[in-house]
Amino acid sequence: MARVTMVLLFVLYMINYADKTIAGYSAVQIMDEFGLSQKEWGLVGSSFFWFFSIAGILGAALSDRIGTKKMLAIMAISWTVVQFGAYAIASLPMLVLARVLLGIGEGPFWATVVSHLNKWFPEEKRGLVYSTVNFGAFVGAVASAPLLVAMIDQNGWRFAWAFMGALSLIWFLVWIWVGKEKPAIAVAVSQPASVEAPKAKWSEISKVMLSSTYIFCFLIYFGQIWGTTFAAVWEPVYLVKAIHLTNQQMAYSIAGTGLVAGLMTILISSIGDRLYKKHRSYRKSYVWVGGVSIILGGLFFYSVTWVQSTALVLIALCLGKGFAFSVGTASSVIVSSLMPARTGLLVGVMSSLVTLAGIISPLVTGSIVQAAGDVAVGFGHAMSLNALIFVVFGVLFLLFAKRNEGKIEITSPISNRIEN
Repeated sequence: MARVTMVLLFVLYMINYADKTIAGYSAVQIMDEFGLSQKEWGLVGSSFFWFFSIAGILGAALSDRIGTKKMLAIMAISWTVVQFGAYAIASLPMLVLARVLLGIGEGPFWATVVSHLNKWFPEEKRGLVYSTVNFGAFVGAVASAPLLVAMIDQNGWRFAWAFMGALSLIWFLVWIWVGKEKPAIAVAVSQPASVEAPKAKWSEISKVMLSSTYIFCFLIYFGQIWGTTFAAVWEPVYLVKAIHLTNQQMAYSIAGTGLVAGLMTILISSIGDRLYKKHRSYRKSYVWVGGVSIILGGLFFYSVTWVQSTALVLIALCLGKGFAFSVGTASSVIVSSLMPARTGLLVGVMSSLVTLAGIISPLVTGSIVQAAGDVAVGFGHAMSLNALIFVVFGVLFLLFAKRNEGKIEITSPISNRIEN
């Protein structure tokens, strides 16, 4: 049943990220239909994250109370309602409202998934498990690109959005029938099943959140979300407007580079797991792997600004995404170990607040591209900014995500491994 659970969450993550990125695939058609400028499209991309953080925190806390199975079901059915509502969209404000509502519905997703998986898998397997489920995001975002772009070209963007709503409805029905809250026999997770952890006090929770480990896990994850939002909102536009690919060429390029990048994230996360099994130290495993990965991702993003051929641009983007977009897994593994009794809340706060990057990134990119006058030059500046964020946050993560100051007594010795 653990594998079935992982597969179902993998599929749901496919739907989740396809929902996010379908707006990017629809960008050219929507901008033409409503006469939107680069800045206005940046506003649409940003609007998805306006209330994402608040919904994520509240939803993650709620999932700790009502159960993660119910919370996942609630989210899936909410996506169905919003995506079918595409047929009612007739103006820019309604388009923004639709993305805001979808953002609210998706806000608690990753924290709820992490909390649910922790019930089914032991600590030493979580890096690989998280990254495998996270690979669903890459599959949903990119493998679906040719299908969704063809659907948009042939039937219009509203039909494609409603199609995504139908997929989440099907998943909801399967989940209600098959999904389970937790295994019948307790998994050996962060503490022995026979010992019931006392309720965490707010003073203990705040101590964890103010620790250097938590803060720099947040920053490196912030960097990833900055990049993934750029990829979801602007990469299709960049490939069509600056690299001059056709819509179908763009779709296949995103599919190919994204799948390779997703496989890279699984490999990188499995390296973190192996190092953890060897050293039993988060510092010598997930911290080093995460920090080095995002720095390499930044270097490859920067290389996009000076390579000449289309093939080299796609290779650089592929490697940049593969390295930089793997760090959310490392952050989640580390943070979920800090206070196992409140994993939903801690990961929820982090994964919700990092979406501030999702609000800022599309707006900043849109302003940079429009101010440059030349689309290619503007995207070059945006790529350089992405690279700078990745490298700076990666260096800070390597330097400071290493202390035990965030640990509290209710965690077990197994999870007390973030060390100098």
